[in-house]
Amino acid sequence: VEVVEGIRLMNKLLICGSLVGLTWIPLWAQDTGTVHGTVTLVETSEPVHGAVVLVVEAGQLTLTDMTGEFVIENIPPGTYEILSQREHLSAERQTILVAAGKTTEVNFALGLSPIHEEVTVTATIGDRATTFGAFNAITTLDSFDLVTDGTGTLGEALENQPGVWKRSFGPGSSRPIIRGFDGDRVLVMEDGVRTGDLSSQSGEHGVTIDPSGLDRIEIVRGPATLLYGSNAVGGVINTITPHESYRDSLTDHTRGQWSVSGGTANQQLGTAANISHTQDQLRFWAGGDTRRTQDYNTPDGTVKNSSTRLATGRAGIGYFGDHLFTSGGVTYENSRYGLPFAGQFHGHHDEDHIGEDDDETQIDFASQRRAGRIDIGLRNLDNGFADSFHVVIKAIDWHHDELEIDDEVEEVGTTFSNRMYIVRAEMDQRQTDRLSGKAGVWAQVRNYTATGEEALAPATDQTAFAAFLYEELSFGRHRLQFGGRVERNAYTVGQRKTSDHDDDDSSVHLTVPVVRNRNFMGTSASVGVRTELGTGSAFIANLTRSVRAPALEELYNFGPHVGNQAFEVGNPDLQTETTLGLDLSLRHQSARLRGNLNLYAYDIDNFVYASTTTQMKDQLRVAKFLQDDSRFVGLDAAASVRLGSRVWANLGIGLVNAELTRTNQPLPRIPPMRGQLSFDFPYRNVTVTPEWIVAAKQERVSANETATDGYSLINIKAAYVWPRQHLAHVLSVSGYNLTNERYRHHTSFIKDLAAEIGRGVKVTYSVRFF
Repeated sequence: VEVVEGIRLMNKLLICGSLVGLTWIPLWAQDTGTVHGTVTLVETSEPVHGAVVLVVEAGQLTLTDMTGEFVIENIPPGTYEILSQREHLSAERQTILVAAGKTTEVNFALGLSPIHEEVTVTATIGDRATTFGAFNAITTLDSFDLVTDGTGTLGEALENQPGVWKRSFGPGSSRPIIRGFDGDRVLVMEDGVRTGDLSSQSGEHGVTIDPSGLDRIEIVRGPATLLYGSNAVGGVINTITPHESYRDSLTDHTRGQWSVSGGTANQQLGTAANISHTQDQLRFWAGGDTRRTQDYNTPDGTVKNSSTRLATGRAGIGYFGDHLFTSGGVTYENSRYGLPFAGQFHGHHDEDHIGEDDDETQIDFASQRRAGRIDIGLRNLDNGFADSFHVVIKAIDWHHDELEIDDEVEEVGTTFSNRMYIVRAEMDQRQTDRLSGKAGVWAQVRNYTATGEEALAPATDQTAFAAFLYEELSFGRHRLQFGGRVERNAYTVGQRKTSDHDDDDSSVHLTVPVVRNRNFMGTSASVGVRTELGTGSAFIANLTRSVRAPALEELYNFGPHVGNQAFEVGNPDLQTETTLGLDLSLRHQSARLRGNLNLYAYDIDNFVYASTTTQMKDQLRVAKFLQDDSRFVGLDAAASVRLGSRVWANLGIGLVNAELTRTNQPLPRIPPMRGQLSFDFPYRNVTVTPEWIVAAKQERVSANETATDGYSLINIKAAYVWPRQHLAHVLSVSGYNLTNERYRHHTSFIKDLAAEIGRGVKVTYSVRFF
């Protein structure tokens, strides 16, 4: 029945989109216009090479050449807003009129500014869009933000963004939480495709992507997540490499970046570099990064076995013609990090000893990720319906060893292997003054195996297939979006190896879950409206229904899982999880105020959660995967207010309330309310930014969960930027936790054992050439 209903709904969406498209076919035959201009520096009038120029409503983007010139062709006649920026060089938007068969001239003079428009590539129709004009609530961090921040993990890079928190079992295993959602409900991607790691399955598995080697990171909440996966209830995080960020912008040039960073409190040291060369229609690129940290210091002392090490390399080549484009690339990651206190869970069989010093056993995680990707497609198509067609084929091989170290002797306790093969094909419709959209299909094959002490689930093959549609209609000040996704997931499970955990404790007897294959079909849909309230203001409302299939670990795990501090008992009888979500957003953008307020409410039927009990097994609490209805309600907001000619005040807040609706029982590890206040004080090429972060006490806790005190942090950062025609130098010095506050994240699995990092300083230097 679910299959039939899903097919019927998708057919209706496709028919609706086709009828709307046919209505506007006459408009596709119209002549187009061209936009031409130059971009210079305010201070020196030098031409700016490598600046982004974006025609906002058309979603068309290009880069300036060596002389600062740009040309954007094939723009339908009409009135548009156009912007230009390069890192933190920016200028005010301009309004232009494009006429059929004519060339419109527009010039920009860029100056340094701590505030600039955010551009997104993830949840868009077309090359780019601004976050202000998107239907979704989107936050972006560009390479300037990532370099000056100097953090070593994805969770640390995003943890202070409104509505985003960090889950961790020590620094190396951090992973972002969005609006209180964790694990399988937050999708992490690399250049628009899943990373293929196991970070969603456990608190001890991290995302091994170094932010310093990226061009940008985008956080997306809302209906466009249906483009990437029905499981992404909380949102999507897209990590974008330098090559992918400008794959369609072809000018003969060499561009790249090199950065180096160091810090106290954890003795961090890292460097990253990337280079891309374009000649005619060929592009070559390469890049890499390496970073290491030692055990970190807290006001209570050093947290042992919290060191991290990561190295990444990537390279590729591509051909980008006027119509045909194709490219191939490879990525290799090698990481190792310690899990503080994990050895004590393994080594002691007395709960009273947990948290005491133990030099006998250490647990390290060593992983390798190998990925190969092929892109092929057509663009600038000369027909009445399609503008471009793009196919991505990606293979990922993830290998992970859990190392037990006694007296400097290493033994492999558990080995994980996760191989994924992904194909994604999508078509962008030719945009008119009314209609734009995209449709596509996605398929994934996954082979998962685990052997050893914490091999909780049997070998499993997962196959998934989805078809999706996303459309936008424009009526002047009003825009309408609708979309849908039909997704099927199937698990084929091998035999479970005989467990040695079902009879080692006579006081607790647990039934080993039956191993059986499962198939799930789900239909997700969204509808939204965006209305301009006046100059620079907009209201957006989105209603989304999404269906998530249970994750592998929720169905089949059985055994002690130190990473989640539980003896997990999976449930092979779980049903699909259905979420009805409402997102409301109010945005404003002007010369003196930029901000957004996002309210959300999600009612989730058959919410899957791990219910901890008072039973103990292998010195861990027994946690059984159950289902019940739940509700997530909250808000996240950010604003920047100009206080003087150049001084800005920045505010942010995030809070979420999550509970089971039948019992009003709070869900575990829900982050407390957190707010931020900072000021940007620019003087010539230097900007000084003091910051105050305050978090409330979290007393709404789940069963067998401890409360967490609130905290207040003082940070300060100073950045010197020296822009030139083909170069940009950035030197940044940051002081964090200046008062050496003893604080704990409620979302940390080791919050009762260790505080977060104490007072420290980070220094970064970066040079970018264009």
